[in-house]
Amino acid sequence: MFLSLMTLAQAGDLDFGYTPNPGPGEKPALFVTPMRAAEELVISCQSGGRSFDKALSGVAGGTKVTVEMARLSGVTTAECYVRVRFTDGYAEETTVPIEWAFAGKLSVDLSRASADVTEHTLTVQVTGPVDSATIVAYGAGHAELDRRVVEVGAGPGELILPWAGDPADVVLLDVKVENSMAWAGFTFSPWFLDIPHEDVLFESNSDVIDPDQEYKLEHTLSELDEVLAKYGDMVPVKLYIAGCTDTVGEAGHNLELSQRRAKAIAKWLRAHGYSSPIYYHGFGEGLLAVQTGDGVDSISNRRVLYLVGSQPPPSGSGIPGVSWRPL
Repeated sequence: MFLSLMTLAQAGDLDFGYTPNPGPGEKPALFVTPMRAAEELVISCQSGGRSFDKALSGVAGGTKVTVEMARLSGVTTAECYVRVRFTDGYAEETTVPIEWAFAGKLSVDLSRASADVTEHTLTVQVTGPVDSATIVAYGAGHAELDRRVVEVGAGPGELILPWAGDPADVVLLDVKVENSMAWAGFTFSPWFLDIPHEDVLFESNSDVIDPDQEYKLEHTLSELDEVLAKYGDMVPVKLYIAGCTDTVGEAGHNLELSQRRAKAIAKWLRAHGYSSPIYYHGFGEGLLAVQTGDGVDSISNRRVLYLVGSQPPPSGSGIPGVSWRPL
């Protein structure tokens, strides 16, 4: 799969980009940006029988690291291996194949990309006009679910592309946009899952998980392990834990309480073997399952949601866009 800017994990671990159409005198290059502090970052690109490598330590979050490759006649592809170890000990590695053309400029900016799972659209920013797009939807096991070529006639600027399929089935979108002079490709994952579970019951005004409630989390952990086994070879699976309360008590206190409860569950899952990235957020009274008046004791609203995806829950999922906290 080819890309002009590929976001493996928005609000996550790594961003990738490259030069799809190097101009005169410009070298093909891969850009790697760890989104949080990395203890070690290793990049090795193979192109035209040559190796272009870079190994760094102590890379600050948000730092873009560039690996330039030689501008070789007749060579327009490279395969890059990337390995990163973050300061919290979490490690990730991936292989990124790229392809470029020495032609006019066209690139895709995924830094503000978003998928609407209700409308089945994907919104990105492009630097030039786009005549058409080829969109391939893949499901679990890289099964091809849908392939279509659509006429676009838009850009530069915002570009809205359609895609088909249930978000629970479509794990990855592989997209190629082009005009008469250039093309650019990228991948994006609109996939997310709401993990069914039995809610942990907390004592009033407490974030302590009682031992008699742990069997519920053990079942959730088993469900999460199955998700990792099914999808982890396609996208970086991340867990988002949303804490919620009913309307009893002061709203500000409930917001803080829901945050502590979400974090307590996140810490329990980590302590019991869940190794993939975990993010949490407390919504307090802001995400009621059952709409009630103020001061209503509702067990349906004292809940925690478990959502997994390669990025935060997308538009149309019912979860507001927030700044999720990494555990």
